[in-house]
Amino acid sequence: MKLAAVGSLLVSLIGVAQEKRTPTEDGVVYGVADGQSLTMDYYAPKGSGLGPGPGQGQGRGPHPIAIVIHGGGYHGGTSKNGSEAYVADFLAPAGYAVFSVNYRLAPQYPYPYMVYDVQRAVRFIRHNAKKWDADPNKIALVGGSAGGFLSNMVGLLNAPGDPNAADPVDRESAQAQAVVSLYAQSSFEFVPLNEDVHRFLDPWIAKEGIAKKSEKEAIREASPLTYVNKDDPPFLEILGDQDEYIPMSEATNLQDALHKVGVQCDIIRIPGGKHGTGGWNKLPGAPDWEREMTDWLNARLHHVGPIGEGIRARVAEAPNGN
Repeated sequence: MKLAAVGSLLVSLIGVAQEKRTPTEDGVVYGVADGQSLTMDYYAPKGSGLGPGPGQGQGRGPHPIAIVIHGGGYHGGTSKNGSEAYVADFLAPAGYAVFSVNYRLAPQYPYPYMVYDVQRAVRFIRHNAKKWDADPNKIALVGGSAGGFLSNMVGLLNAPGDPNAADPVDRESAQAQAVVSLYAQSSFEFVPLNEDVHRFLDPWIAKEGIAKKSEKEAIREASPLTYVNKDDPPFLEILGDQDEYIPMSEATNLQDALHKVGVQCDIIRIPGGKHGTGGWNKLPGAPDWEREMTDWLNARLHHVGPIGEGIRARVAEAPNGN
């Protein structure tokens, strides 16, 4: 990537990161790994909690759960990354209990540590769902960039709980009922590995490629596409067709693989969209992806709630392009 493009992307992401949103609960500890606390932020649902059960109504639960997974090139970012945490702005008003998670970062913690962390977050939220008046059987993963890879991977692994675990949290399943991935890698086999990915995968490749298999096989084992099967949850891929890092083929390859085993996978294409959600509201003719995404989640999780609050206003471009 050219230096100018990198600079433009950084400015865009920094601008989004400066958006202010205040969690209902900040820094909730969902686990401890290698002596450090793993934390997440919680955004309480503000909209309708309508559902099929008796006694449910406006503002009542149990609410469906959205677990947001931030990007940052596998080595940076936090739960407050604006490009991903932005979805809390419109999912919480739509009646979702939203959790935005932190995870351990490369190069100190390369693949697969962050996968373990996100699985732990799913288990913890499921185990404690009643605390937040949330539904443990309606969990959606929503990740962007590196977090999109993690939503793809955790969603496709469908990890069961360990019935013999001493910690009751680890007895819970890490399975999701829906997955939304924004500008996300579905495989490392078909796209040249950049510096960020090397930081993330090289220790795994060195260990697995030498100890058990070839480098190609090690890369394949770290790729979400490898784990597609008929029991996977439905997927929604959202991606700009001018993304600097992720080609549209990453979404269509996953869609093709899921369709072959009879699993739903839909794609929302953002014409002219770059990497990250920050500039999408300024694109002429861009789809109302936030509404479409919320509608899609509502249908998959059998939820009814108001849609619209918290969505970024569309900004019309001036006639002269300025």
